[in-house]
Amino acid sequence: MHAMLPPDAARRADEIEAAAFADLYAAAPPALAARLDLRVEQHAGATALFAPAIPSAMFNRVMGLGWRAPADQAAVDHWIERYRAAGSAPWWLHWNPAASPAGFGERLVAWGFVPPARRRWAKVMRAVSPAPDPPPTALQIGPARAGEARAIAEAVRTAFEMPSFMADWLAALAARAGWTLYAARASDTVVGGACLFVQGDTGWLGMGAVLPSHRRQGGQQALMAHRIADAAAAGCRWAVTETGEPIGDEPNPSLANMHRCGFETVASRLNFEWRGAQRPRQ
Repeated sequence: MHAMLPPDAARRADEIEAAAFADLYAAAPPALAARLDLRVEQHAGATALFAPAIPSAMFNRVMGLGWRAPADQAAVDHWIERYRAAGSAPWWLHWNPAASPAGFGERLVAWGFVPPARRRWAKVMRAVSPAPDPPPTALQIGPARAGEARAIAEAVRTAFEMPSFMADWLAALAARAGWTLYAARASDTVVGGACLFVQGDTGWLGMGAVLPSHRRQGGQQALMAHRIADAAAAGCRWAVTETGEPIGDEPNPSLANMHRCGFETVASRLNFEWRGAQRPRQ
């Protein structure tokens, strides 16, 4: 029987993701951070990621609006101006339907935001205890060994088709407090990896990936199970992660693996991309 999730699960799920990405940005090697103009800003209870040199909304987005205080036009106007000044494009504003005020997403559309192709992300949570049993797999799963950080980062970067500079960035997490890197190995060769970020009573599971040559062997689910168990050992009560919801009839093995590991969807978060030319007007 699953433990009952906290009543503020949707807010917690957003906040741990924002904290993890803010710390990820802080971990970037200084030369890379300067080249990509990486920074994190907070305003009106929201956290915004900026990476103007990366033309991807994954690295340019606002999380958490409407949780600490009701969202309003002034807050949206602030972020439109900040991203305009930074030169970031595209950029997303995430809106959690459980945040305040209700129906705020409709206002965003009226102001010039457009739902992208991947309109929703599933935010999922589970209690860390009891941890799920790792599935049978031919891969060896465990925390990074000495000297493995770069190989793990390269495998994750390749699996996600990320730019080459992400290898140095992700590898830097191995030395950062609160983070643990994990490897999926085939005969001592790293073929995948993942990370766990712990803050307070919550662990965030991120960037889990296995190279195409070694998928469908239970590696992803095993990486999840190991991280949930380690989050419990680190004193966490909850584990959180997220993934894009399917478009149409496309398969979604990531979400399926999360559900197999006992995660429950606590929010179907909406994505809005800024397409307007001007700031919103009342």
